[in-house]
Amino acid sequence: MAHPWLGAATTVQHQAPSCSLSRTRELAAWPAAMGSTSSTALGWPPATADDCIPPKKRKTWCSVQQPVQNHDRISTLPDDILIKILSLMTVKEAAVTACLSTRWRHLWKNVDRLILDVHTFGMQMPENTNNNENPDFWNQEATKFVTKVNEVLRHHNGNGIKKVEVNFPLSSSHASDLDRWVAFTAASGSRTLNLILSGHHGIIATPDAERYSFPLKHFVDLRGCQLRILLLSMCSLESVSAKLSGFSYLHCLSLHRVSVVDSVVLNIMSSCRALHHFSLQRCHQLITMRTSHAELVYLEVRNCKSLISISIHAERLECFSYKGHKVDIEYECAPILHRLHVFFVKNNECPLDFLGALHKLRSLTLQFPTCLQVSRVLQHSKIFAGLKKIVLCLLTSWKTSICSVAYLLKAAPLVEILVLQVYGNLQPPRKQKVIWPKKCTFRRLRSIYIGGFSGEPELMGLKSFLLKRSPMLKKLVIDTHPHKYKGFSKWKREKSEDATRCNYARGVALTHLPHEIPSTVKFRVI
Repeated sequence: MAHPWLGAATTVQHQAPSCSLSRTRELAAWPAAMGSTSSTALGWPPATADDCIPPKKRKTWCSVQQPVQNHDRISTLPDDILIKILSLMTVKEAAVTACLSTRWRHLWKNVDRLILDVHTFGMQMPENTNNNENPDFWNQEATKFVTKVNEVLRHHNGNGIKKVEVNFPLSSSHASDLDRWVAFTAASGSRTLNLILSGHHGIIATPDAERYSFPLKHFVDLRGCQLRILLLSMCSLESVSAKLSGFSYLHCLSLHRVSVVDSVVLNIMSSCRALHHFSLQRCHQLITMRTSHAELVYLEVRNCKSLISISIHAERLECFSYKGHKVDIEYECAPILHRLHVFFVKNNECPLDFLGALHKLRSLTLQFPTCLQVSRVLQHSKIFAGLKKIVLCLLTSWKTSICSVAYLLKAAPLVEILVLQVYGNLQPPRKQKVIWPKKCTFRRLRSIYIGGFSGEPELMGLKSFLLKRSPMLKKLVIDTHPHKYKGFSKWKREKSEDATRCNYARGVALTHLPHEIPSTVKFRVI
């Protein structure tokens, strides 16, 4: 059975079992012993598997032979289990099973996950090119992709879908098809819609092409919509006057590279009564962002270059993550905010200026483009009083300013975990005069983790100082690979291609630290 968007079905040929050479010689001797010379009696070549067995043994075999059983046990499973199995495959792989038998012919049309991208349809897309180099090629590929998706949705039953994902660089020229796909998702009861119109490797439609306008109007007065997760990338959002009832159950909303203004964001948030997670990335039309929501738990704002200010009014907000340039921040109402991630990217901007009066703050992550001065730590010392975990990302070598880490720990007496993520290069050994704080003991500090270590002498001095002043320390881990923040409190360990740097850093750590580490501290070098 062939599908127009899959190509011809594959035919599987089965070969009859063959006898071994010794078995063939043994069989050849039987006719003489039996006194038979007829070729029919010989039955050679054997027509069946039973012809390969001597007569006496064949009689014995027949006497104990059981009725033939059906070994296709998987086809006897209930439909819902088979559909669950097919949903773990790509749409193309699931559709191929229609060629197995009539039992499987229509099962793939009920899969609950529709991941529609170049890999699903076996399309070969160059990784290191963009649409400007060969627009005709990209237009042809876009047409093929749209045709294949339309064919899949035309065959699918449209019931019980849990996730729909479209990942391909498309623009407003495909608006009619994209509108139908969105309507199909909403009508099917899908709980997740990922509309990523930038494709893999960040490939986008031609820069001069107009972005697709996501049809918010479809979700006005849309009763019964079960959408829980919505991810939009490389499209635009326009304001609607009415409430978006189709977003009533929306739990997680992510807008990446979306053209949207402040008023539209406010309107969407007011319609999402159950919103818990909200992420904005590279939304460059945002200027003065106001976040007001009673149920919001996690807020993320990253790399919105036109942003000037952020105000937050969220009674249940627990975690706030910001990455970008310095902006004005106002915590109007965030009484239980206990995790804060601040990643500044411009030189001479200090993330400590992003902090406010957050009395419940327990975990703090700060990225410093330049060195932190001790005076800035002392200026904000009251903020660190209740912290239990501190993560510091150092984009440059701090040299003698590394003592600021010790002063920060001194201002945070309850800290139990200290993490340093360093993004530097191989550092030759040299003497540095660092002025460490006096009369301080870190009695609660239990774990120290240093990632991206390159043998920096200032970090070696910091570790020696902390080992002497941390009587309750239980674990010290040094990793030569740095970790990068990926959003939603998730980190990814980077693969370093500089083997020389890693080997040198491991040698420095293993040579100088073991004799300073107490026997009660578990020491690891990765």
